[in-house]
Amino acid sequence: MIKGRLSARGESLVCNNDISQVLKQAKQAYENYLIRSSERDLECAVNYYMEAIKIDPSIAEAYCKLASLLLKKGQIDIVAALDECKRAQHIDPESPIPRLYSGYFLKAAGRYTDAEKEFHAAIKLGGIFCAKPRIALGATIFKRLGSENPNIYDFISGFHYFCSGVLLELLDFGTIKMLFKGAMEDLNYYIFRFNGLLCKKFKNYRKAVEIYEEAAEKTGRVDTFYSEIGELSIESGNYSQALEYYRKSVEMFPDNMTLWSKLADTLKIHSNENIHEIKQCYTKLINLDPTNARIFYDLGHLYLKLEDKLSAVNSFRKSVSLESNNPFYHNSLAYSLVQLENYEEAISEYQRAIKLNPDNEWTSLVSQALGAIYHQVKNNIDAGIVSYQTSIVLDPFNIDAYISLGELFQEKNDFAGAIDCYCEAIKLDPDIPKVYCNLGMALWETDYVEESLIAFQKAIEINPDYWTAYNNLGVIYLDGAGKPDEALSAFNNAIKCNPNYTLAYYNKGRALQALNKKADAAQAFQTAINLNKFTRELNEDEAQERLFKLFSVE
Repeated sequence: MIKGRLSARGESLVCNNDISQVLKQAKQAYENYLIRSSERDLECAVNYYMEAIKIDPSIAEAYCKLASLLLKKGQIDIVAALDECKRAQHIDPESPIPRLYSGYFLKAAGRYTDAEKEFHAAIKLGGIFCAKPRIALGATIFKRLGSENPNIYDFISGFHYFCSGVLLELLDFGTIKMLFKGAMEDLNYYIFRFNGLLCKKFKNYRKAVEIYEEAAEKTGRVDTFYSEIGELSIESGNYSQALEYYRKSVEMFPDNMTLWSKLADTLKIHSNENIHEIKQCYTKLINLDPTNARIFYDLGHLYLKLEDKLSAVNSFRKSVSLESNNPFYHNSLAYSLVQLENYEEAISEYQRAIKLNPDNEWTSLVSQALGAIYHQVKNNIDAGIVSYQTSIVLDPFNIDAYISLGELFQEKNDFAGAIDCYCEAIKLDPDIPKVYCNLGMALWETDYVEESLIAFQKAIEINPDYWTAYNNLGVIYLDGAGKPDEALSAFNNAIKCNPNYTLAYYNKGRALQALNKKADAAQAFQTAINLNKFTRELNEDEAQERLFKLFSVE
């Protein structure tokens, strides 16, 4: 037997044993639920019918309707629901309601023949008031015919019961009343929606909120209209009000996933410091739908923000296990594994994401990330080159992939390949100073001195504070063109841009040495040596040796 239960506040729903009043409230809540499909009305109906059974266990109808409601909530299964109908039949063998609901449950279980027997019994017991079982019987016959070889007799029979049931509904005052009530509910709903949208269109947000507040109270569709107020508040920039209504909504409708999702999204975008509450939202969403991969995916990103790397990996693993063909989940899992320095598994996940390839431009970025791991972590230059080349094939406009590939070619002393990559990058975007700086180095390595100077000058033209380009330009002037004066000017500019640039001081010393300004050179070398204790940019022994040789007697 289904046991009685208290209301959400832990108090009895009524203060006396007036069973007629409780049943009236139960039927009202049940009708409201059928009309509105509101979780709140469903909960109220369940509580009232349980209270009715508690007061008077001999009311057959209460067991049937409560069973249907609990089945809808997922708290009992078909077998338990049928058991409650049998209990109701035992209590009142002459009532058609237990037979009707047994038919409903049997039909839901796919037992069409047994359902038809129950509907026939309900028709017999109901007499002239048998519209519902007739309609249900006709629908069940049609359902059965769809799963087996149809025959004309059954088709005519189904048509007869269905049509006769519809005609008899016209004699059922309760049904007509409910239909009228439903129509009025829908009319009120659309009137409120229209008025609210009209105020929204004219930016009268305060009035729109008032209308939706009234609509929530009068129609009972609190979840719908509070959600509307939340969206309206976001549009008007009143984020605290949006959060207030979303919080009210989830408190009243704790099983509504849409409301929890809206609350989580609003918190993430407009109140992201409330990490604990956002996490609570995702925990609730997971409890409501533990097979929803997207929830675990979003939770993983939240853990990354919290720098909880292990929890992020576990969340992304769960999303991948639930939806193994989603490349975005594999990519995020790979990224989180990199944070844990689990590079082997990260490589495997990146490769899966690339293989799934939902979009060439996106996959190009994944290939680029894979190339970075091969290059910077695994020191596998050849594998890195292949990854960057794949990235370029997928997206010929990926400038970063060209630059990274050029750097790998340069590291492999394939300066011709590096120059080609940098030139392709310049074609795509001629205003990236780093590309000209890299190109200048590659040209210098292949003895294109004049071209190298032009490349570094172009980098400085784009970024006048680019101290690396100044330093490299000075090196080419000093060691390639044999122009220590121009070199000294470049090194001074590099130091002006970055006063702690150890390498520039060292090269300045070399330029001053070439100009036979030994005292100034010594001061530059000593500054470089002092700075190097912190920056570790150069070989200190080499700088000490140059300083010593400045004043040594040959």
